[in-house]
Amino acid sequence: MNRLVVEGIGKRYTLGASVEERRPSGLVRRLAARVRRAAGNGEDPEQSREFWALRDVSFTVEPGTVLGVIGANGAGKTTLLKILARIITPTEGRVTGSGRVVSLLELGAGFDPDLPARENIFLNAAMLGVPRAVVARRFDQILEFAEVDKFVDTPLKHYSSGMYLRLAFSVAINMEPSILLADEILAVGDESFQERCLERVKQEAERGLTVLFVSHDMEAIVRVCNRTLWLNAGRIMELGDSEGVVAEYQNSVWARGMTGSEKGRHANRFAIIHDVRIVTEDGREVRGMSTSDMTHLRMRFELLENHLCACAAYDVRSRGQMIFRTADPIGMRSFRNGGMWEALMRLPHRFFNEMTYSVVPSLTVAREGDGRRQYVLMGEPLSFIVYAPDGTERKEKEMRPSGYLTPQFRWRFQRVDEKPEGVQGVERF
Repeated sequence: MNRLVVEGIGKRYTLGASVEERRPSGLVRRLAARVRRAAGNGEDPEQSREFWALRDVSFTVEPGTVLGVIGANGAGKTTLLKILARIITPTEGRVTGSGRVVSLLELGAGFDPDLPARENIFLNAAMLGVPRAVVARRFDQILEFAEVDKFVDTPLKHYSSGMYLRLAFSVAINMEPSILLADEILAVGDESFQERCLERVKQEAERGLTVLFVSHDMEAIVRVCNRTLWLNAGRIMELGDSEGVVAEYQNSVWARGMTGSEKGRHANRFAIIHDVRIVTEDGREVRGMSTSDMTHLRMRFELLENHLCACAAYDVRSRGQMIFRTADPIGMRSFRNGGMWEALMRLPHRFFNEMTYSVVPSLTVAREGDGRRQYVLMGEPLSFIVYAPDGTERKEKEMRPSGYLTPQFRWRFQRVDEKPEGVQGVERF
């Protein structure tokens, strides 16, 4: 069985001209710029409109490998899979390998919605070069996995998106592919179907199937993929063991203070953050607090293994700005037993101003004795409001404190000529 070898792949696009550039005056300026460029007196305007979706991407995938492909939106993941599927051609570099390539880059691509499932299965197989005898032998397996056997003679235009997806995946995985390319399409299905797909992918990989799996679900990447490729701005950031690469990727995202709702960031193979709440001294959950109240932030999380180390932290934001990040001063605490835990952090009174805040909890998790750390963040932040206590009177609107925080510090005043010189004159108060 041959390996899949990607050598120096690059894909360049030319950005479209603006409305101003398409006008006659704009065309004249572009022509003049080209003349100056030819004379060595300026930059080529066409080069300034070049965009490289991929640049200098090289890697090798051995047969039977499930390679996860991760990265932020726009990193080049889908472009890479489209090149491997021969949908688009690379600007530079080449791909070598052999065998049947089946792609799941778009829901039901190649299906005719006016034809029933029976005819679409044979039609799709013919497009992939699969003999009719092979399809007939696997026909019942395709219907069984897709769970559409009762609707085999119903036109696909009457299928739900879930039925459409199940059929598309079942056809692809049963066409005896050598390489399977799967984009985020699997995220369309329900949780049960996603689990079945992932388990089937693992089984086929054990028989020699090579899979490239693009996903934002970091939990699925670590669980299913042998290796993981991390792309950023069209270039390879890291390629290696899935657990280590995912940890580095999540560390990078966390360090930039990004707290989006990317699936899998609230959980990994070690821990799950279930919720974060504001609770009063007597344990009541509230959505707001007075500036004079003493309250707590309570994070409830689940450790999925024994003998783990974890450090809890919070990012506090307001009006689109990061206000502060605070973490457990103990650092990486040792937890001998797994299970459900909760962490309480006291919020001092007269600290927050009268406005709305949001808080994002996070956990840094590692096995005892293992230096590799993974970061778990809650995708949906908790919002809470801080208000003035009842009975507070203000004669002037300007008396309302400004700024995000209003901490109460101790003050002391004294005459300079009565203060002893030097450090000895700074007394504790």
